[in-house]
Amino acid sequence: MSDQILAKLPWFRFYVESGRAPLWTMGVADIHGFLTALAMAGPMPDAEWMEWIWSGETPVFHSDEEEWNVMAELLAFEEQVRKGLGGYRPLSVTVLPHGGNGWYFAADWAEGFLQAIEANPHPWRKAVDEAETSLSIVLGTCYHNHDDENDGYVGLEALDEINYHLRHLNRVMQNAADYAAAVPRAA
Repeated sequence: MSDQILAKLPWFRFYVESGRAPLWTMGVADIHGFLTALAMAGPMPDAEWMEWIWSGETPVFHSDEEEWNVMAELLAFEEQVRKGLGGYRPLSVTVLPHGGNGWYFAADWAEGFLQAIEANPHPWRKAVDEAETSLSIVLGTCYHNHDDENDGYVGLEALDEINYHLRHLNRVMQNAADYAAAVPRAA
């Protein structure tokens, strides 16, 4: 994981490394992928998406201060991801673990993205209909986890392609949200 991202999440990192976090707590790359897909699909209450971070388990904190700081970092990270979604590179190499020689491990990020679709599947119907190729390319990265050739690693060129498709998915999802907001609902 990038030192830049971990430096922004010191309380979260310390909490996970303490052994008190739920066993299947998402890593930072997973969380970034998860929050990216959630931001595209529209708002979800904080308590609901945080349950996914902890894999449905209840986190146990050492103190109220630790809990507040960990949760505050996650909320700030969510805001940062949401704001970054409109940029040229919604997925930056600073989020992904570096494997050396220009390779970055993206499978966990894509797995987090997939989990967000599972958490809120309804808005993604539009993406399946209008951006199936982009969705396949982004999600296909999580299956490279089982690829004997590179074990989930992508190079900068593949990362550029993923970012292209993320921007496309974001436009499709935004158009679907704008359309849904404009259509009057029957009483």
